Amino acid sequence: MDRDIENHQTPMKILLVSSSSGSRGGGELYLLYLGRALAQRQHKVTLWASSHSRMDELSNSFSCFGDVIRAPYLNTYDHPGRSLSTRFNFPTSSAIASEWRSRRPDIVHINKQNLEDGLDLLRAANYSGLPSLCTIHLTQTAKYLKAQFASIRDFVSRKALKTYHGPLVTVLESRKQDLAKFVGGEERISVVPNGVPLFDLAKLRSLRRIKRSELQMHTDDYLFLALGRMVPQKRPMLFLELAKKIHARIPEAKFLWVGDGELSTDWDLWVQANHFTDVIHRVTWQPDVQPFLCAADAFLHVAEYEGLPLALLEAMSAGLPCAVKENLLTEMTFLNPRNSISIGEDDSWINALINHDALSVIGAAGRKVVEEQFTHSRMAELYEPLYRSLLPKQ
Repeated sequence: MDRDIENHQTPMKILLVSSSSGSRGGGELYLLYLGRALAQRQHKVTLWASSHSRMDELSNSFSCFGDVIRAPYLNTYDHPGRSLSTRFNFPTSSAIASEWRSRRPDIVHINKQNLEDGLDLLRAANYSGLPSLCTIHLTQTAKYLKAQFASIRDFVSRKALKTYHGPLVTVLESRKQDLAKFVGGEERISVVPNGVPLFDLAKLRSLRRIKRSELQMHTDDYLFLALGRMVPQKRPMLFLELAKKIHARIPEAKFLWVGDGELSTDWDLWVQANHFTDVIHRVTWQPDVQPFLCAADAFLHVAEYEGLPLALLEAMSAGLPCAVKENLLTEMTFLNPRNSISIGEDDSWINALINHDALSVIGAAGRKVVEEQFTHSRMAELYEPLYRSLLPKQ
């Protein structure tokens, strides 16, 4: 019994492994929030990430509270054949396993964006013999995503996931159901929701004033905000269409997208062609989004599919009323008409944006949901028993 108590209380050495698809995605920010929360709970955390320059931002931020290891690792999507190219790169997995063993962590925690990336990291975890688990944020199949060679890519992913020795973790119950169907059972799948820092609402007013001044916003301007990469999954062009409809009903509405990507040029051309250059704006990715959240009056989230989006949780943490495309609401069961607005196919949902008092109530309810369910400290607290269950018995 004494040993069990000691094991429960002893800080752990946790190696957080990034599949390194990009340090500005929600899945990578998740490592930053989890790592910081674990460090606050007295665990020693180390980030392992690719030496690719796109991982610099995450690595620099992580180094404020934990160690960072950079390795010459190629993410799955840097390979011409995607997961097919990593299917037989056994030497890579062996070299990674050797490096991990030399660090002597108690736990290896692999973070994957989707089903097919980082499969060589799963193999490395098996080779290392170290206790490990793997979090997967997006569980949609290659077939669902209409990817090239979808059937064979799903076959390779399924085989790798079934061969992996450790438990799997998803961020939503619906994602768990998807994964269980994909691998053929849910016995070793757990759910740990993502978490974000709680923004200090006492600072909101001053941050709002400063940022709105920088953005040259007028007092009466009604700012709608979106955060994310400008890629098809996030549907920035749909955001523009909705902005056009909202502005027709709310003339004082202004719109801002924070982020960039492959659709940036199409976005700019649409704004110019529709004569909205004074109404709709975008800025490139910002390392600190809190001032933008404070400056906004409402948040629009229109992605085609998601895991559990940190951008949405951050907006709720800031007390912003959030309007979410209805296709996401069936998966995010914590959202309801009391704490969010459903963006439906007709335009009746825009009526909910006109009543500012009702919006304040929705924003406060959303903040309460984050306080109760989605803080980064709660995320770390939920991972601790999973980690400890993998430690060798004394």
